[in-house]
Amino acid sequence: MIKRLFQFYPTQKQSLHGPALLAASLATAGIAQTLLVLAIKQPGFWEIGKWLSGLEQPSPLPGLLLYAVSSLGFIQGLIMCGNASSTPLPISPSTLQPTAPRFGFWFTCLGMAAFLAYSVATPFINIPLPVLTFTWLANIGLLIASVVYEANFRLPSFSKVREWLHTHRTELAGVGIITLAAFVIRFWNLEFHPYAFMNDEAEMAGGGTCILLGICTDPFSILWAGQPALAFLPTSISIALFGRTVLAARLVSALTGTLAVAAVYLVAREAFGRKEAWLAMVLLATLPVHVHFSRLGVDNIIDSLSTTAILGLLFFGIKRNSTISFLLAGIVGGLCIYTYPGSRLAPLLGMLLLGYAAFTRPGFFQTHAKNMLTLITALLVTAAPMAGYFLTNRDIFFARMQGEGIFQNQVITSGNVASILIDQFMKSSLVYILSPAPINFFNSPKPYLSSFASIFFILGLAYILWRIKEERYLILFIWFWAEILLGSTLTGGPPTSQRMLMSMPALAVITSIGLCKTIESIPPLNPKFIEWQPVFLLVIISGLAGYANIHFYHYEYRIGHYFEDPSNEFSLEAGIAISRMQDVDRVYLIVDPSINYLQFASFIYFAPNIEKAYFDVSLQSLLDLPRNENILFMATPDRLDELKKITFWIPVGEWTRIERRYQPGSILYYSYYIRQRNLQGSKP
Repeated sequence: MIKRLFQFYPTQKQSLHGPALLAASLATAGIAQTLLVLAIKQPGFWEIGKWLSGLEQPSPLPGLLLYAVSSLGFIQGLIMCGNASSTPLPISPSTLQPTAPRFGFWFTCLGMAAFLAYSVATPFINIPLPVLTFTWLANIGLLIASVVYEANFRLPSFSKVREWLHTHRTELAGVGIITLAAFVIRFWNLEFHPYAFMNDEAEMAGGGTCILLGICTDPFSILWAGQPALAFLPTSISIALFGRTVLAARLVSALTGTLAVAAVYLVAREAFGRKEAWLAMVLLATLPVHVHFSRLGVDNIIDSLSTTAILGLLFFGIKRNSTISFLLAGIVGGLCIYTYPGSRLAPLLGMLLLGYAAFTRPGFFQTHAKNMLTLITALLVTAAPMAGYFLTNRDIFFARMQGEGIFQNQVITSGNVASILIDQFMKSSLVYILSPAPINFFNSPKPYLSSFASIFFILGLAYILWRIKEERYLILFIWFWAEILLGSTLTGGPPTSQRMLMSMPALAVITSIGLCKTIESIPPLNPKFIEWQPVFLLVIISGLAGYANIHFYHYEYRIGHYFEDPSNEFSLEAGIAISRMQDVDRVYLIVDPSINYLQFASFIYFAPNIEKAYFDVSLQSLLDLPRNENILFMATPDRLDELKKITFWIPVGEWTRIERRYQPGSILYYSYYIRQRNLQGSKP
């Protein structure tokens, strides 16, 4: 039985030369990754100007050259194994009979969009905000209704839905299980991991609170960090449901990151295949950098959802000639202008995909001309109000690039442009497979991918370069590298993890392609191997990559205290403590004056109605204390002596010592609470 299970079944076309070459390529790639890891551990690695000086200088060049050799062998091995063919993306004619187009609806929608853009762009036109908002939503609804009518779209019957669910039950169950697992990975211990709560997260939550309180009522205005008000709406809903908590501030990101995992399955399935889709989904679900930003209360993670949603809908629409998919892609693309600035690249990628396909695929434009018109119209109608605002406030639209760009901030000077750009690019790209990400809201001691996954990422990258003429591989290549160039290479302080999240789904898809092509080329030891190949793939990636990623982020990363920061910890814990004290009237902070704690948004978010001020300890300041209030003093460890003076002069308060949550024995702050009745009867 055992011999029969492992018996090799040769055919006339099978040869061991291809698998042998693939095995050699994998071994070479492993050596290349090892050389890279050894090189970066040596001091002076980032002296890029010395990389060509000789073997005594640590350099990534030997490892990268070996990777190039392994990539060439990998492609040749695939050819010899007969696994080099690639079926072009199919374009099917529509199965629905469209009605005659009613251009009156379309012109009405575009006219209303122009009116909205002009109204928002022109301050002296005083149209009530509810009217503008209703008109915008009604305009989108009118466009949807007209497209659905013209496409002659009909909802499927209950029996058809039940039949479809039965046919796809295994696939739906798998997607559901992985999506649920992705949510659990992002939701578990969300309130205190990563720890602590950043000031930027509190700023985001503050914007949501502003909407919730009815203070920020203009949906087409700008709030914190130059972001449109609608970007804060999901957070305001979360706060309305769960209160002023860390959980409420972070839950939106956890849900967004989970949806991105589901969306990467759609784009990978439609563009490449189910096996690639399963693997990409598992990889993204467990990728530490994606998990991390899915647990932070800032909206950078939306980049990974917007791109996957738009490209997934477009690939779906291209293959089925679905006007509805193009419509939805246009609406999602228009909404990108209302959220994190990095998402504005997503609709451009979608337009590039369609433009390249129309230019290279005969008959594509004729087949999809109306669909592309629908996409553009939906994008314009959805984006119109905010586009009008940005047209008259271009400085706000370009504020992020002007604030972070290396050209705008004169980081680049004459004479060293090339060296700076090379340095920026290498630090922005090597973080995926080699270098740590020690700054920019991630603070990881490891690269984004493990060494195991890095090998298949490089091989997958080689494969898409080989197939670069096909629109699906070209857009995947641009999707990955555009974010590295625009989000990190051309901005300060690379690697900027928070601005490269759009590339993470592409990273997962590329890695899955490399792994799938490798496994598909293994000669079957038994004919049933082909049947169980998808399961084999999932076991490999879940066991080797998935478990390692989860263990790193939820254990090694946490106990390593990489994200902890005493300043943010103090504002978080002190803010929560103040909010839970029902009878405190005034809070005085005794802290380092160089750190402006009162400007930390955490204090405003957690305890908005309690007066807070700095306190300069002196006998006179104690005499000037209000005697009709309950007062809480809070001091950081470096100001302990000053707090002790207060306890000496007014020895009737309640003393508390708070340790750092994940570093017991290390003091975070001291507090001293004096009740009104005790304060009235005491004199310093």
